[in-house]
Amino acid sequence: MAVQDIDQPQEMDLTGYHLHDLTDVVIPDDTKVLELMTNRLREIDERILSLTGLQRLSLRQNLLTDARQLSDSSFKASLHSLVLHDNQLTQIPLLAGYTALETLELSYNSISSLQPLTSLQSMNLEELYVANNAVQQIEAVQHLTNLRLLELGSNKIRQIQGLEPLQQLQELWLGQNRITQMSGLDQLTSLRRLSLQSNRLASMAGFEHCIHLEELYLSHNGISKLEGLERVVNLRVLDVSNNRVTEVEGLESLQCLRDLWLNDNQLPTLDSMEAPARAGALGSTLTCLYINGNPATAQDAENVKSRMLAAFPKLEQLDDSMVCH
Repeated sequence: MAVQDIDQPQEMDLTGYHLHDLTDVVIPDDTKVLELMTNRLREIDERILSLTGLQRLSLRQNLLTDARQLSDSSFKASLHSLVLHDNQLTQIPLLAGYTALETLELSYNSISSLQPLTSLQSMNLEELYVANNAVQQIEAVQHLTNLRLLELGSNKIRQIQGLEPLQQLQELWLGQNRITQMSGLDQLTSLRRLSLQSNRLASMAGFEHCIHLEELYLSHNGISKLEGLERVVNLRVLDVSNNRVTEVEGLESLQCLRDLWLNDNQLPTLDSMEAPARAGALGSTLTCLYINGNPATAQDAENVKSRMLAAFPKLEQLDDSMVCH
């Protein structure tokens, strides 16, 4: 029996049917949204390519090894969202003519280069996801000046480069790469979220011009000193867990900070953790604090809770435990 959409002719959701092909599927010519997630498709049906008004195409979790067919589609001028997440692609398809594209999702493939993105001329693109691939350098995105979100986590990138024109960028995700320096961020003054977790950073220096940052994630690096925080006065979340920090300093200007992750560092005493409160910082704002895994918490475990609550009376969570006042 043919698999057909029974709700709205313009929207087809064939998620999870485990289809190997679409031979028995009726695809209406006026389809606007086509969801084909979690199937077994190895190629894109020619009837899909002929749809002139398609706005969203999701082929997430299939078995595509090649998406070059998309270069000759009939929906170039209408497609807003293209999802090719979790396939077996080794190359980004050429997307010349896709002028309406707003979201492009290419994560969890085997893509090694961003170079084919030079063909994409959509000034509407706001979100680009290429996480969990084998990308070696940031390239071919300079012309995508309306990007709001760029996700390149879990790749093989060693250097932050080529992002200067992306002055509308609000979220930059670069966790689990091979980056040694936080450089190339000077022009990204609109950034709200920055993630460089699990890289090879020895210093926090480099984000000082990102003055609108609200969330900064730097866990699992080799950072020994907190620095560069004086101008990011809107920061709400700071994660420097699993580093080599020995002193809590430079937080005086963070009057909006709510979440502070300092666990698994090298803070020697509880005095060092109370330093922000003594400097008049965080006492009225901090609601979540992670400090376990430091020498200080091991040495004076029985006093950790009482002293932290005295220093930061607004705490609602201390490590893994909710705080009852």
